[in-house]
Amino acid sequence: MSTQPGRSRAGTARHGTRTRGAIFAPLEEVGRAVRVERRLADAIRSGVLRDGERLPSESELAAMLGVATVTAREALVALRAQGLISTTRGRNGGSYVTRAALLDPAAQTARLGAMSLVDLHDRGTLHIVLLSGCAELAAERADSADVDVLATLLPADDDTDAGRWRHADAELHLSLAALTQSARMTRQVVTLEADFGALLRQPLADPEFQDFTRGCHRELLAALREQDAEQARLVVRRQLTRALDEVALLHAEARRAG
Repeated sequence: MSTQPGRSRAGTARHGTRTRGAIFAPLEEVGRAVRVERRLADAIRSGVLRDGERLPSESELAAMLGVATVTAREALVALRAQGLISTTRGRNGGSYVTRAALLDPAAQTARLGAMSLVDLHDRGTLHIVLLSGCAELAAERADSADVDVLATLLPADDDTDAGRWRHADAELHLSLAALTQSARMTRQVVTLEADFGALLRQPLADPEFQDFTRGCHRELLAALREQDAEQARLVVRRQLTRALDEVALLHAEARRAG
């Protein structure tokens, strides 16, 4: 699997270990395929598990999550039915993540247009509160090596590709959750990202909004290095509040078009 430009493999591994550890931690209640399905579906939709990535085998997945093999198998069947994974047989067979349909701009616009303004602001408010809280805790608990890893996630100064911007911003926020050192908090953010993250990043197609976001990212990294929890919280809150305002404008356009 290839890495994004500017990202070190060591940095990706360090970030991935923390976030994936929360995804593949044992379930609180065993024997329920729906819980396995939901956790993996959230990880796929949020981008923790990337397009084309191979999942653990049924037996490996069962051992990691603390469930029976048949439970893991049922969950994988449900994920295939949703089009979130595909399975191949043979020597190099296995179950692979398929996220392409989730990234379709037309599908995102249609989903946004179908959402009420009240629902939009409700989801956005939850996103702002949870992620700004993660930034505050991350500033208290992250070390300089952690911040160096976050820096490798950001797009290059001359990069204007909307897809890479969305991916980088999502990885940054998932990393903030991992830096809280709380598996439960990380899973909450993964669920939130799966539910609303893609919509909240639609404005990143606009170069001007990319510039604004780049400035926020730099301020956030500076606050984390200085362990300034209050500044880290305020920066993330400012970024997400502006993003929500931009999404509200896109929502109005989508409703008019609909």
